[in-house]
Amino acid sequence: MVKSFIERHPSFFAKKTTGFYTKKNIYNKNGMLLLREGQRVSSSTLEKLVRLENFGLEIISEEDVFIPKGYTLDSNKIHKDIHTPITKDFEQKMNIRNKEILEKPNMVLSDIIFESKDEPWWIYINALANYVRWIYTHSIDVAIISMMMAERLGYSDEELYNLGLAALLHDVGKLLVPKNIIEKPEALDEVERECMRQHCELGLSSLETFNIPKEFTDIIMQHHERLDGSGYPKGLKGKEISYNAQIAMVADSINAITSHRPYRDAIDIETAFRMLREDSDRYPLELVLLLERILKDE
Repeated sequence: MVKSFIERHPSFFAKKTTGFYTKKNIYNKNGMLLLREGQRVSSSTLEKLVRLENFGLEIISEEDVFIPKGYTLDSNKIHKDIHTPITKDFEQKMNIRNKEILEKPNMVLSDIIFESKDEPWWIYINALANYVRWIYTHSIDVAIISMMMAERLGYSDEELYNLGLAALLHDVGKLLVPKNIIEKPEALDEVERECMRQHCELGLSSLETFNIPKEFTDIIMQHHERLDGSGYPKGLKGKEISYNAQIAMVADSINAITSHRPYRDAIDIETAFRMLREDSDRYPLELVLLLERILKDE
């Protein structure tokens, strides 16, 4: 597969005695830089490119990137095209009263997205932005919400970064779930639900070689677990679910409820909080109440 991928893209890669190297900067169709010119490309990176190409990733060179009038091909363009509109929508949906609560999460998130292109996991962030749009938007929002809570809980800068990264990648396993299931406008049948539920384990296996601390990759595996054991994939209960995963659980649920999905309309934030408070057997009430206080800036 790797050999055929190289053969399909001969203008991008050069074979040297020490391995394959990029001949030029490689972008996706939205102008996001994937690999820099002269960068050594490991076999594992090539395998990931092959896998992601099968799910719609399109690689192009700088001369083929469409640059709208008034923009340049740099991180600022990406910031305007992807990050700012999502943040604005997030503020409205979450009824943010004090934008100062977003400053640190946004700063950390910008570092993760725009300053980490040499990191091996960055290609998955790019793939999320190009697979199903609402999954990327949801991933951004869950990362922001998780870091808002973690900052109030006293997490260090390093802990915030790792938490934000894991929260941003919490649904990365959905890259391996067929689009016709993810975008189905009706309720999933039993087989489709089981396929969707596999995204937690698929996500963890995709990232396990990247040396992200386990206490944060627990987010990827456990964000659909529930305190009463009714969640998946392992049916964990109470403290069996890591605290970081509980933070992401609340962030994921609040954002999912308040967001439009192919099969239902969005629900307002007040109703979403009430739903989680009334379901305190499944959700950590102290974290739900913490997030409410943050949004009300009490």
